[in-house]
Amino acid sequence: MNNFMIFAVVIITHVFSSSVLAESSVWKVSKGQNYFYLGGTVHVLTENDYPFPNEFSSAYKDSSKIIFETDIAALETPEFESMFITAMSYNDDRTLASELNTNTYQKLDDFMVKREIPIDNFSTFQPWGVSLIITMIEYQRFGMVPDYGVDRYFNNLALADSKEVGGLETAEQQLGFLSSLATIDPNLSIEYTLRDLKNLPEFIQTIRTSWRSGDLDQISSSQFVKQMKVEFPEMYNAIVTNRNNTWMKQLPALIDDKATEFVLVGAMHLIGKEGLLHQLKTQGFNVEQL
Repeated sequence: MNNFMIFAVVIITHVFSSSVLAESSVWKVSKGQNYFYLGGTVHVLTENDYPFPNEFSSAYKDSSKIIFETDIAALETPEFESMFITAMSYNDDRTLASELNTNTYQKLDDFMVKREIPIDNFSTFQPWGVSLIITMIEYQRFGMVPDYGVDRYFNNLALADSKEVGGLETAEQQLGFLSSLATIDPNLSIEYTLRDLKNLPEFIQTIRTSWRSGDLDQISSSQFVKQMKVEFPEMYNAIVTNRNNTWMKQLPALIDDKATEFVLVGAMHLIGKEGLLHQLKTQGFNVEQL
């Protein structure tokens, strides 16, 4: 179940970077002589996606502290796993079948049958939790797993190199953001998930190529991002915009300490006017893409 927990963060914080002529998904954020690095990540990749663009290695080597969205090790503890399962599950007499209409439940069951997964295994799970799990299953079918993701790679590397690691938020805070998915109409949550999974192979290819080249424009104009903003604006604000605004209370202070940090976040947090890159620029920082 640990991979599901990591991916639960993945699904709400996909990939990306900036400008068609860009070279990587890494930026140097500076003011005067002081600076830190900000990198957009893909949380699930395949073994074939290695090695990463050289700019990631350069920023890592120049940094003494690596900062992720949260403490990755904390997401993998038995305590957090128990909290995550509890958050995804009903604690009363409701069930997955009782909360979905007949048509939606049948579509979900048909999908589960094709994947040879008994739908009864998820009878007490809330629809948003089921959406996360079946999406993870589909990514895994294409060989994309957290173990090969950018965050996991640099977390392991930092620990091996005895570099300091940190997080912009706690594991409990991330769980709170995920739990906000329960506010979405359960039938819409399942219907849209099943719809989007049909286009997953094309989206995966877009993710991988755009991330390597730092092409945020291609991603921000994709149907995935557009539909998310239009169909689930409350979710987008809760898991992207609001988190960005909270992180912006911490990022500017990095410029004033003696350490050089490499901040790695799911790169959807970098796009648009609500993105970290734009907000840093408006606060007077020089933002240079590597």
